[in-house]
Amino acid sequence: MEILKFEEAPKRSSRKRSSSSSRKTILGIAAAAAIAVVGSTLAANISINSGASLEFGQGLTQTAACSGDNTITMTPTSTFVNASGAGAFYLSQISFSNTGLATCAGKTFTVKAWDVSSSTALTIATASGVGYNYASFVYSSTALSYSRGITAGVTSGSNAATIAFTPGTGTGLATSGAINKLTIESN
Repeated sequence: MEILKFEEAPKRSSRKRSSSSSRKTILGIAAAAAIAVVGSTLAANISINSGASLEFGQGLTQTAACSGDNTITMTPTSTFVNASGAGAFYLSQISFSNTGLATCAGKTFTVKAWDVSSSTALTIATASGVGYNYASFVYSSTALSYSRGITAGVTSGSNAATIAFTPGTGTGLATSGAINKLTIESN
């Protein structure tokens, strides 16, 4: 009887994990994590205008202008203000025209100016040393009422209006070159 036999040891079955098996495991874990992240994003709520929530992928929302299908044309004008050693162009007036104005009688319009990259509107009007990053007016075919910083507001019939600013007065007033786009909101 042999207790110890050294010549022929039984062979152990060594089973190596293949690299494709570990890749599959990693991909499975990554897929589960991705599904969890996407699932939480699709269930997120956002608030638009009225504060009512809307879930991604759950429906549509639309913003309608008071002018409906009628257009409103906004035309800015700049004026050069000369200063000792330096001068600059500043926004001096904005004219509004077209049939959309008559449709919006009694509505408040707010105009803002934006540069290329900032999320804050530029200062476009001043009054008593205070800068304003918006200009508002209520349209009527007979008269305009307007916010501080606007120096004049006139209507020319039912389809035209103009608001004016005192260009180049006040600190921090945006030059015409800094303005990339103008937006108009009706309320």
